[in-house]
Amino acid sequence: MITTAQNEIVVDENDLVTMMLKDISPRIVTSNDIDAIRGYNEMCDMYGYNTTIDAEQPDPTGDKYNATLDANWFMPDAYKNISVELFLDDKLEQRGYPPDSAHSQRTREEYAEYESRGLVPLLKYMIYLVDTMRENNVVWGVGRGSSVASYVLYLIGVHRIDSIKHNLDIKEFFR
Repeated sequence: MITTAQNEIVVDENDLVTMMLKDISPRIVTSNDIDAIRGYNEMCDMYGYNTTIDAEQPDPTGDKYNATLDANWFMPDAYKNISVELFLDDKLEQRGYPPDSAHSQRTREEYAEYESRGLVPLLKYMIYLVDTMRENNVVWGVGRGSSVASYVLYLIGVHRIDSIKHNLDIKEFFR
């Protein structure tokens, strides 16, 4: 398995099998191993990934690496460019909730929390994922764990538990 200096996996087991068949030797990337970082970049080029690390100046904080990943979510541009706020407003309107309702207020508060934590790209991906699963008749669970405390995820369709109806505190999700 190949990891970054921040110990994030960039090549999984399936990639390792492919690498073995092509006689490519995997390496562990550390912040002090410039050759390994260059090797990682070559692997990215070889497999068509656009998530390289600057081999001359490793990023010990992970900020550059994370920003690169955030910019390269593998989803159509329509989803990368979607306004999650407008999407959520449309969902609320479809359910008949006016902009001054408790549901709208909860949605705005949760969205602000997602935004403050840099999770808006994740919400965009979740919209894409749910749409893709619906289009392909993929069945997924009703809801599980702390995610059911998020009304935003309910509106997106990630789960089917109305956290407002069941009086679930969003803090359960964000703790």
